Amino acid sequence: MLLTVWAASPSGNALESHVGARLRGTAGREVPLSAVAPILRQAVVVTEDERFYHHHGIDLIGVLRAVPYDLTHFSLAQGASTITEQVAKLDYLGGNDHSPWRKLEDATVALKLEQHYSKEEILAAYLNSAYFGDGAYGVSQASEQYFGLSPARLDLARASLLAGLIQAPTAYDPLVHPQAARERQAEVLRSLVRDGIATSAEARAALRQPLALEGGGILAGLANASLAVGPAFVWWELGVGAFLALIGAALLVAVRRFAGPQLMLRVAGALAAVALLLAGAAAAASSFRAA
Repeated sequence: MLLTVWAASPSGNALESHVGARLRGTAGREVPLSAVAPILRQAVVVTEDERFYHHHGIDLIGVLRAVPYDLTHFSLAQGASTITEQVAKLDYLGGNDHSPWRKLEDATVALKLEQHYSKEEILAAYLNSAYFGDGAYGVSQASEQYFGLSPARLDLARASLLAGLIQAPTAYDPLVHPQAARERQAEVLRSLVRDGIATSAEARAALRQPLALEGGGILAGLANASLAVGPAFVWWELGVGAFLALIGAALLVAVRRFAGPQLMLRVAGALAAVALLLAGAAAAASSFRAA
């Protein structure tokens, strides 16, 4: 099946042409990564895909963290998509990945993209392809439409607000839902503080700063949001994961040593052991607070 998906999915070539095709018919335009303020690049990475520079298109830790939610909700809502997978979805697969087959195609095209392009090229494609709400496609149109500024001139306050819009542009639209937009911005700033990119004082100042929006509106500051960085782990989840994995490993050893003739019993035991190991790994991965 994996070979079928690999053969049937797009090649991952001609990235710039695919980005241009996505922007066709919109007011968005491509800009090089050098024309985007570094703080916006950093804010998008820490918020959308913190391990972007450490994986090869698929974030296995993110996948494991998503397993408990997806299994209990019978959905693919927590898809653990990386930035590279998002580029695959937006620019090669028409923006649709709501089926298991499409999720496999996302991952497959992401692997191909990582073979052909650098991280900087992939990040540039993402920033130029992402939808920021209010009809703004790409970082250039979003920056000019919300703030009347080029993306190179964005500061911490404006960059962290824009970075937060990508996850849910309608729900966090600062023109329609200013409180939600600010609360989402606080999450972005918290991630920047956690990774040492911004200090707590800088983050608080950015969140409290009223922002003039293009068109004459003012986005009021948020003064009482907590920017405290929590512990790296949820310890009880880590403990449960370790316990389940230990039980699964012990059961697997017992099954291998079982010399009885009951084949079905051995198979059932092995499957139960593997299920416990997977559940333990998923629980342990889910205990990580970092995205």
